[in-house]
Amino acid sequence: MAMDSLPSRPLTIAEGRALHRSDAFRMVAPASAHTARGEDERLVSALVLVRDRSVQGVGYDLGTDEWTVVYSESFEAADDGERAAADGLVTAAEEHAQAANEALREWAGHEDREFEAVEDSAVEAEAGESERARALFERYRAVTDADAE
Repeated sequence: MAMDSLPSRPLTIAEGRALHRSDAFRMVAPASAHTARGEDERLVSALVLVRDRSVQGVGYDLGTDEWTVVYSESFEAADDGERAAADGLVTAAEEHAQAANEALREWAGHEDREFEAVEDSAVEAEAGESERARALFERYRAVTDADAE
């Protein structure tokens, strides 16, 4: 499922912060950010979006040039008093935000590995991440340059 409310390009960190400060979300947190050599800006390619009673994990798909919903969950709190319900909503939001982050890490191909495994495969891992960062920056520049014209 596509996320049409975001631009058809990765976001900058500043744009992610602006989303976080907007009234549309309770919280917006980056789940994946990339830096390219020679670039001052970092690009965000995965976000956890928290609203009052829902959490979404969205990732920028380079293959389709759009943001796609990787994780989406709505939740309610038990009606056991105003304070308990509010605490329940916060707990549910935190749990779903963590689940969205994990789903995005899996979707993006991030793996939790032992230090030795990462050390042994450092060249391959770095090359893969650099290639993704390069592609994200190319897409970002193509769209923003076209918008400037």
